Formats: sequence, structure tokens, C-alpha cells
Amino acid sequence: MKRQKTRQLNEILEETLQETGLAEGLETLRIHKAWDELIGPAAAAACVQRSFRNGTYAVRVTSSVLRCQLDIQKTFLRNELNALLNKELVKEISVR
Repeated sequence: MKRQKTRQLNEILEETLQETGLAEGLETLRIHKAWDELIGPAAAAACVQRSFRNGTYAVRVTSSVLRCQLDIQKTFLRNELNALLNKELVKEISVR
């Protein structure tokens, strides 16, 4: 048996996540967590549905007042969300 090149554990984990298709799901979870941190617990509780697809983070809220506030601040929220993630993942935020 030939000895293979030594690799870092994070390289192996990253490769495994990509191969199994779990990387995208983990990114979505990171986005949800960062969103909750960004808008706070009270506003996060009013977010009943969330999804992330093709760079668009879609959020459905139960409060019309909160919907208006989030809609007005979409650009700011997108920039802050990407800063929290240390990646430019979110291209657009859709509030419904």
C-alpha cells in the first residue's frame, strides 16, 4: 500500500461535504443563524418561513409592520448578513 500525501482535517471535511452535497445545507443553516443574530430574537420569532436559493434569501413574516421595516432596510441587511458570513452569498433579500 502506497502512502498518500498528508492532508489537513479541514481539507478532508470540506471535500467530504462537497462530495455528499451537505455543504449547501450547512451554508443555508449559517445564513439562518446569521439572520436571527442580525435582526434580533423578537423579529426572528416573526419570521415563519425562510429559504435560500440562487443567491436570494426569502423570508415570510407575520407582521406587516416588520415586513415594511425589513423591506426598507434590505440593502443594509444584505450587506450586514454577508459581512457576518464572511462571504458574498446573499445577492438579494425577498420579504413577504
